[in-house]
Amino acid sequence: MEKYHVLEMIGEGSFGRVYKGRRKHSAQVVALKFIPKVGRSEKELKNLQREIEVMRGLHHPNIIQLLDSFETDKEVVVVTDYAEGELFQILEDDGSLPEDQVQTIAAQLVSALYYLHSHRILHRDMKPQNILLGKGGVVKLCDFGFARAMSIHTMVLTSIKGTPLYMSPELVEERPYDHTADLWSVGCILYELFVGTPPFYTKSIFQLVSLIIKDSVKWPTAMSPVFKSFLQGLLMKDPHQRLSWPELLSHPFIAGRVTLIDDTEKHGISNPFTTKLSPELQALKEQQAHSMVPRSSQSRILREAQQKMVEEAQKKGQLKASDASMKDSGNGYRRQRPRAAPGKAALEDGEPLAASNEKNPGLLQGESSMAEWELEESSPDSRKHSISRDYEQEFPGAQSGAGRAGPWGRHSIEAVDLESEELESDEEWQHLIEATEPSAMQLSTSLSLLRDPAFQNRVQDCLSDSAQQVLEGMLEGASHLRPVLRVMGNLLATRCDSELLGHFCRELNVPLSLLCLAKQILESGCTKQQPWCVAVLTDLLMVTTVYFSSECSLEESGQKDSLQTFQESACCFLALLPELLAEPVNSEMRLCHQSLLCFTQLCERLDATDPSVSAPFYASLREEHQPLLNRLIQGSISEQPALRGSMMEATSDQNPHVSDLFMAALAAACSIPLERNSCREAKHQVARVVAEKLMEGDSQHLERLLGRLEHRRCSLNMLKILYAGCHACLSLCQHLGRNQRLWGFLMQLLKGEVPVVKVDKKAAREASLYLLALLTLQFQASPPRLEELFTLAVDLIIQSPVVSLVGAASFLLAQLSQHGLALELKGEEILPVVTNALTAPAELQLPLPVGAGLYDGLFFILLKLLAQVPV
Repeated sequence: MEKYHVLEMIGEGSFGRVYKGRRKHSAQVVALKFIPKVGRSEKELKNLQREIEVMRGLHHPNIIQLLDSFETDKEVVVVTDYAEGELFQILEDDGSLPEDQVQTIAAQLVSALYYLHSHRILHRDMKPQNILLGKGGVVKLCDFGFARAMSIHTMVLTSIKGTPLYMSPELVEERPYDHTADLWSVGCILYELFVGTPPFYTKSIFQLVSLIIKDSVKWPTAMSPVFKSFLQGLLMKDPHQRLSWPELLSHPFIAGRVTLIDDTEKHGISNPFTTKLSPELQALKEQQAHSMVPRSSQSRILREAQQKMVEEAQKKGQLKASDASMKDSGNGYRRQRPRAAPGKAALEDGEPLAASNEKNPGLLQGESSMAEWELEESSPDSRKHSISRDYEQEFPGAQSGAGRAGPWGRHSIEAVDLESEELESDEEWQHLIEATEPSAMQLSTSLSLLRDPAFQNRVQDCLSDSAQQVLEGMLEGASHLRPVLRVMGNLLATRCDSELLGHFCRELNVPLSLLCLAKQILESGCTKQQPWCVAVLTDLLMVTTVYFSSECSLEESGQKDSLQTFQESACCFLALLPELLAEPVNSEMRLCHQSLLCFTQLCERLDATDPSVSAPFYASLREEHQPLLNRLIQGSISEQPALRGSMMEATSDQNPHVSDLFMAALAAACSIPLERNSCREAKHQVARVVAEKLMEGDSQHLERLLGRLEHRRCSLNMLKILYAGCHACLSLCQHLGRNQRLWGFLMQLLKGEVPVVKVDKKAAREASLYLLALLTLQFQASPPRLEELFTLAVDLIIQSPVVSLVGAASFLLAQLSQHGLALELKGEEILPVVTNALTAPAELQLPLPVGAGLYDGLFFILLKLLAQVPV
């Protein structure tokens, strides 16, 4: 405390006390939060440290700033910005706010949430009580006790966090949720600021859940249409339809008002929630969501509330029946602990760091009120059903593995001395799986392990011993190997020093040693007969997949060695892949899925890799592995069942089929990379081989492939295959040019009449325009439905806000003009769009046909407009 003066107490609660303070030798006013260690479990202290680590990495004007943290013998002290007011207090005093003030607050909340989501962090407890006000009324988001930094492999969560009044429908139904749950909460907060009450408001938790799931929002007449439109987008019950990034930023209610701070590149953050997922990651996300759908028809929230009411009824009955005897004996029912002050639904998981008093959000009372249900602790016997437990079921990617382990007992991960601790027991490896889950808040743990030579030696010894047992067909070896592989996968997936990760991989010879073990397993008749063989192979491929997609595979410090290792690993995997795909599949298709995902990730990484590595790989694929290309084609056109089992929910008709995975892999193998390097020529040759195979015989393979055009999950990948094939094979291009069904499908897709996975829509429309332009360019006769296609292209140019789509539609228009179509363009409509497209940044999904540039079509339109002007 030698750095701060303590001035006055400004808040007190079950977590401790908050004081106003001042940094010594300066005028900086701070909030000092003193949190006692005594009486707190190790899990509570660990969650507190996790909250501190989350806040430590956040630097945004609309997020409360962590200035310092330290420990004394008896307390943890957290120092933050001092906030002068609370939004909730203003709401309590004034009842509601005018729309212009709500609009100002909305822009600041959106700015803060954009920053969090760009860092892959979910707040999970957005509510008025967690919004403070700094100088000049600047909004400050606080309380990160429930915040979760999600690893690159974690797409959805199921942990129940937050306050019911602001919970989204998917959360109260205990369905998997993502960052859009935070956006729902923002909608509830803004509605409450304007109306005075949350959009769904009742005293009964049962009624509240029903309202959130089923009822529509009641809109006040005083609300402006643009504000209503904004809230309608945020309060969509279907999270897939909810207004989200990046479209949210363009909504007129906040457009131009939001301060964006995007430092993801600086921090090396991959796949922020503020950008669209790639088709492969979107498929993985949906698979995770399906695998975590609750088995019960009633959510835990309702089951907990129902149980609580029964317990209270029984308790009251016991009180009336045995009141007198209890006074004498003292052997009655177990007493409940006193309630805490109103706060969150899950106080067990960590207390807030905000320098403000918690207040009752709704002043809800009664026997089954939310205030009681949220805050009263259950008896030890019923805690396994408690909503305050952290139901951690995050699915860490397309891999199998053991579940989470319990607490560390008397040790915390930070206190473990790896020199002296024995890590051979399965239980302790399970602890390491949890401790190394790739997230910013646990980065220090991963770094300490990666820097420790003793840990690397133990991993090496365990891999060696368990691998030998696996090859002998021993279950014991498999049970020891799989947790070690999970820890290795977690470490490789962390966003930390690539040089450290590269050293770790070199010391353990990853992934070559793992691929060699997979090869030995496939060659071992004894091991292949074991029921656990597929799970072990899947885990080996999981680590390999993470390696191919991580920065460590090409870390700069040893660039030449890294490239050579990567090339050897890629070739080894390519040789192994036909055998992996030939293995008998189980109902969950884990091995097939992971094998194809690994191949897809490898191709995507190769497309952005030095041509000295990527070009030989694709040359080998074309020259030496044509049977593999045949397998990918056959898998893409075959009618195979949807994925089932623990990875998938078998009853859904929207599950990805095995053929979708094959088609994604085939598209990755032959699609045209954006970068103009020599890899493009090598992939061009692969695409030519694929095109020729599709055209063999009576083009039956091609017809079966086109038969899957309208499958919502494979439209984009099929378009990539056809587009690459048409570039490489003129006969395929001319054949498709005569296919009326294909022309009709492409036009329907551009009109939005074909169901496509949401994340693929923009890329699929862009690919459709390029394919139409290429077919038009190579087609000898006039294209079918020429005038309709012209009208569609012009409409896209005028209406689309996406620059790349405007450029693609313009290029198509230029090709249509070569077929004698008289172009009459309305300058007053077209010119502003073209001007904007020429100055605004564009993000291409695919290269334009025949080496054209994005602006070629736009320049064509400008020339046409000039030609229409009378001299």
